Amino acid sequence: MTVAGKPAHRRDHQPDRRPPSWPPYPGEEQLCTLGYLAVIAFGPVVPLYVYLTRRRASPFSRWHAAQALNIALTFLLYALSAGIVFGLLTLDKLSTALITVLPVVVVGWGIMVMQLTRAAFAASRGEYREVPAWMCAPLVR
Repeated sequence: MTVAGKPAHRRDHQPDRRPPSWPPYPGEEQLCTLGYLAVIAFGPVVPLYVYLTRRRASPFSRWHAAQALNIALTFLLYALSAGIVFGLLTLDKLSTALITVLPVVVVGWGIMVMQLTRAAFAASRGEYREVPAWMCAPLVR
């Protein structure tokens, strides 16, 4: 149903995250792989650089750089949330905060590294691998 010519808003609507159908240009696989693996050490800096420099040149680079950047930004939001919870729990007792938040952060970091590695291997082969939606909020397209 439409209201005033606008499509109806659906709660279950997922943004279009399908990969493009174009194959990568020669050498792009290494750049996209670097973008994923650099998130582990440098956060969103390298994927942002790749996204800003290659977004109009290649759909393959744009898709992978956007996904790596979204993973990095989503994890930063999770880390900020964990920091807030840690700060609130520290008001009670430091050991309680460490016991509660530290395992969650370590497991989250491990899952992020695993997904980034899988996506990097797919990019190195010239393929597309979507990361689960809960781990990759579509902030950049």
